This record gives sequence, C-alpha cells and structure tokens, in this order.
Amino acid sequence: MRKLTSYTITFVIGFALCALAVNLSHGAAPFSLSGPESKNLVLTRLEAPAPVHDRVGNETIITKAAATIEPSIVTIDVESKPIAVQSPFSGDPFFRRFFGDQTPFGDQGGRTQRTKGVGSGVIISDDGYILTNHHVVKNAATVKILLSDGKAYRAKVVGADQTTDIAVVKIDAPEEKLRPAQFADSKALEVGDMVIAAGNPLNIGTTVTFGIISALGHRNSEVTGPSAISNDIIQTDAAINPGNSGGALADMEGRVVGINEAIVSPTGSYVGIGLAIPINTAKDIAYQLIKNGKVIRPYIGIGYVPLKAVAKDDRAQLGITIDGDHGVVVTNVYSGSPAEAAGLHPYDVILDANAQQLTDTNSLQQVIAKLKVGDRLVLRVDRKGDTKFVSVKVAEMPAQFGDGSGNDDQNDQMP
Repeated sequence: MRKLTSYTITFVIGFALCALAVNLSHGAAPFSLSGPESKNLVLTRLEAPAPVHDRVGNETIITKAAATIEPSIVTIDVESKPIAVQSPFSGDPFFRRFFGDQTPFGDQGGRTQRTKGVGSGVIISDDGYILTNHHVVKNAATVKILLSDGKAYRAKVVGADQTTDIAVVKIDAPEEKLRPAQFADSKALEVGDMVIAAGNPLNIGTTVTFGIISALGHRNSEVTGPSAISNDIIQTDAAINPGNSGGALADMEGRVVGINEAIVSPTGSYVGIGLAIPINTAKDIAYQLIKNGKVIRPYIGIGYVPLKAVAKDDRAQLGITIDGDHGVVVTNVYSGSPAEAAGLHPYDVILDANAQQLTDTNSLQQVIAKLKVGDRLVLRVDRKGDTKFVSVKVAEMPAQFGDGSGNDDQNDQMP
C-alpha cells in the first residue's frame, strides 16, 4: 500500500513537470493568462490612476530652491534699433564702375536691419524693477518682459552699465503680484557650494540646472564684464547656454548669489565653465542705475602698465631706475584730468596708493574703485630716482572712459 501511494505521488509530480516543460517550450509564461483575460488585465492596469504619494518631507533641497527662484525669473525679448548693414557688393570695383556710389542696393550700397534677441532677468522689486545684463538690452528699441505666468509687458531700460555688464529694466504691472527674488551675500560663497542656474536658455522656457561653485576670484581674458575690473567673478559648472544671460545663479535656499553672464568655451557651446556676476556687485550697480540713471565712478585720468611688464633694458631709456617689479608705470596723463592737475608725468612709477603697495594694474584699480568723487588719493611716486608724494583729487569718470583709472586703452589695463 505504501509503495502504491509513493508511485502515485511520483506519477503526479512527473506529469506536472512534463506539462510545465511543454508549456514553456511553446513560449508561454508559466501560469499566465491568455486571450481576452490577459488583454483586459493590461487595460485595467493602464487606466488605473497612479497612487497618490505624499511629497511632504520628500522634496530635495534642489526642488525647494527651484520652487523659490522660478517665479522671480522672467524672459526678456529685445528688438534692436536699426543697424546699418553694408552690401557685400558696395566695395566691388565691377559694380562701382557702373553704379558709382549709388548702387542698386541703395545709397552707398547699404541698408538697415533690426535684430532680435532673447535673454533672462530677475525680478528685484514688487513694483516691476528687473535686473539683467547690459548686453541683453544693448541697443534695444523695444523690450518685452514675459513673466512666469505667461503674461507679457513692455519694459523701459532704466539704466545700463557696460563695464560691469549690469542693466535694470522696469515694467508697469500694478495688477500683478510680482515675486521679487531674495539675495544672499556673495562674499560668503565658497568653492564647492551647490547652486542652481535659472533662466530661459535657447528660448525654450524657464529652466533650472544644477552644479557647484567651481572657482572664485578669476580674472578671465575670454570675457568682458566684471572680471575686466575686479577679481570677484563666479565660475560654476551649472549649465549656462545662450538665453541664460541675466538669469539667476541661486543657492540652495533659492537666494540669488549671482547674475549669469557668459560662458568660456572654444566652441561657443557649454563645456562646463559658466560665469556669473556676484550679486553684491550687481546690487551696488543696480542701486546707482535706479537712483542716478548711471554709475558714478572715481577717476584720476591716467593710463598705466605693470612695472614688471617693462623690460629691464627699456627702463633706462624711460628714466626708470627701479630694479624691482612692484608698482605701475604711468604711460599717459590725460589732458584736463585730476592726474594732470596733481602733477603726474608719463613714466612716473607709482609704488603705493593710499599706503597700499601696488603689485599690478589691477591692485591700483581696486584702490581707486573704493574711493568716492572728491576723495584724495595719495600716491608714492618714483620719478627718475627721486621719491615724492602726489595727492590727486578724485573726480567723476567721464562717459568715454571704460575703467576707474580713466584709461581707454584696454591693452594697457585689461588682458
């Protein structure tokens, strides 16, 4: 009896295994539904609503930062003033032989055209002031602001500063509940801090990218802007692309630490090096633009180069007797400038400025930049071996000069 029971169990197990093997050999999943039952099961799963998950406590710091800054980001559409465009045939001798200066393409063979551009901006007040880059609104005939809710408004340019690449525009939208961005202290930034870049790259809509502060204090010869006069440029690897200019670089609390300005790239495309203007600098410039319509800069009116840039063999010919490399050499004293009134001469070597030793041209720029119009700048000067002190009364920089020294020759001042 026990043997019969054992045989029976063995037979049942064997039969089941054979049936399973046959089923698998025909490509079917074991114990799966087939036909209408399988189709209905799939359709039921597809139309069922996804389970609701409570996100409270599940947000990342990036999520929170993006939600904080995005309502303060705007898109800026700009149409330029008419720009003269020269015909490619206007200088062709063959065409000039028949038409002279009056070519079939118009007077002097030229025409005008308007260009369009897109950038980003950051709302800084609930009554419509918006911070952006100078190059975004440069030569603008019309400026249109697109808010995060899709509404569009005409804007006027309050002021723009080419030296720092900062501009302020304003919209009149009393019915809107604008969300001004909050500011952090950019002086407190450290390399490795996490940041997000918010803007409208390539005009695809407001976008947030993530990265870190890659470097601080760069002086970069590839770009213009604040790095041309100071060493506090912010470098980040958060993706910045065309259209991001004027947008926000924000910390993990959604507070603005910088205004996105440019990229450094051999191809013109993003390669991981983005640059931003520190918000402390941008705020100072915006304050002056809103208050005065312009930036008032201290000015003494000289051109100069680092002493170390002057070869030892050339120094004797210029009357320079100093062997060391500290200081700057005056290359030009502008007519009517404070420097001329104070008695500075070309080829004077400025060793100290307000008791601060000068190591390069940038160190003198930084001393001048901290002064106000009417302040006194005391310079310790070496003139053909004689040391003397020269007191210069700082004036307001004329509009035609591009830096705090009054030097309009960028080869002397800027890399």
